[in-house]
Amino acid sequence: MRRALVVALALGCLAPRAALAQGSPPPSSIDAQRAEAAERFDRGLRLFNGGDTAGALAEFKRAYALIPNVLVLYNIGLVCAQMGRPIEATAALEEVVAAPAGLSPERIATAKLRLDEQLARTAEVTVTANVDGATVEVDGVEAAKLPLAKPLRVTSGSHVVGAIAAGYAPLRRELTIASREKQTTSFDLIPTQGRLAHLAVKTHLPGADVFADGQRIGITPLSASFPLLPGTHRVELRRAGYATASSDLTLGEGASGEVTLEPEEDATALASTSGTLALAFDETQVVVTIDGRAHGVYGAPLRLAPGPHHLLAERGDFEPIENDFAIEAGRATSLQLMLVPTPEYRAQFVSKAHTQRTWGVVSIVAGAVVAGAAAVLIAYDASQRNDGNSVLASLQAQSTFGSGDACDMGQAFTALTQRCTVPKTAADSQINNANTRDYFGWSAAGVGVAGVVLGIVLFATADDPHRYDLAQTNDPLPQRTIAHAEPVLWTMPGGGGLSIVGAF
Repeated sequence: MRRALVVALALGCLAPRAALAQGSPPPSSIDAQRAEAAERFDRGLRLFNGGDTAGALAEFKRAYALIPNVLVLYNIGLVCAQMGRPIEATAALEEVVAAPAGLSPERIATAKLRLDEQLARTAEVTVTANVDGATVEVDGVEAAKLPLAKPLRVTSGSHVVGAIAAGYAPLRRELTIASREKQTTSFDLIPTQGRLAHLAVKTHLPGADVFADGQRIGITPLSASFPLLPGTHRVELRRAGYATASSDLTLGEGASGEVTLEPEEDATALASTSGTLALAFDETQVVVTIDGRAHGVYGAPLRLAPGPHHLLAERGDFEPIENDFAIEAGRATSLQLMLVPTPEYRAQFVSKAHTQRTWGVVSIVAGAVVAGAAAVLIAYDASQRNDGNSVLASLQAQSTFGSGDACDMGQAFTALTQRCTVPKTAADSQINNANTRDYFGWSAAGVGVAGVVLGIVLFATADDPHRYDLAQTNDPLPQRTIAHAEPVLWTMPGGGGLSIVGAF
């Protein structure tokens, strides 16, 4: 879990209700929205259980925007809490607790418990300034306009709070605030000549402090540019375990600039303070990129600097996974990630698996039929041989001279032929025919057994066509409304996690 204290403002975790309340679409449009919401919800489940929390949250938010549902909002709150976003989690869970109709008593109790936990990680800041309409920034992110309707909710810890207004020099101040604490800060903005410049700082490294002219501005990633007075500035990115990256640039009045900084790992610091990241994938040949740096096909744990990081895992025919995680100095962090196949590959995979299983069944059945027919033929031939040998043995016993039996050599030639020679010839022919058929019978039996074995091998080695299916509940889902979808939390010494199961 990320240990760095970061600001998480509720600027996008939830779909605005105002946008959801605009006119009633026609029935056909409602059906299309419901179908899309179901598809996005299922995809969100797969992404989240695969480790792509950011992608999953985006899908859940879209599903909620299409079909508002308290259970989806409940899940959004829990997922935001799991992602270390107490501000968004609080906003969602407060709405759930305020209108919990449709939730079971157990879920309502869970929502209240999680809400209380998230509130314990937040604080309130009241900001005032001498200029109405000024923009309030927290850690470089626009949070509100003055005057505030209510205090700003921030995570406990250290934050840079600023006030910016056109025609005034921007002012920023670093505040340290404890959980559940309430602070007030006021800005006296000073008029300045000319328009402010704006600078966007780009980097792949999260959790780095952004400094402009020695003043801390915010923490990466910055979602927007920040205003500066026109002139020459030095911009720096600082983070423990990395060498400071800096750039000097000049911005004119009203100009917009952009600088990209990628701090390099400090080998000396890495040797003494690093931690390790162990990854477990359900697929092979996964290419790993961390903080924009390619590490190639993953094969062994990676040594990383302490603090937050961003992981990108890619493999052909699968959706890329993005995951935010944190490394603790001297400790190992493990992530188990499940790659989600693209729709095209999944269709191909399922088709191939079904085809191989079908051919396996066909081979087993056909082989069994051939082997069965061969067994019948072999048994029939055995019976024919026994009958022929019995006739020959009987005729041999009737060959005593002068006995008058069938093969008595003293009888007339015609009688001997009819009574002895003809039956012997028929018996020999019966035995020879049985032996000849046996050759084909045993050959067919071998082919049949080989077909059965081949079918068993084909069926046993075939991929499971349901390998990438999402587990569904047995809850009735009238009109495919979300009826059950709940994250399952787990904890263990040194960490914990969450997985989601459900149906839309």
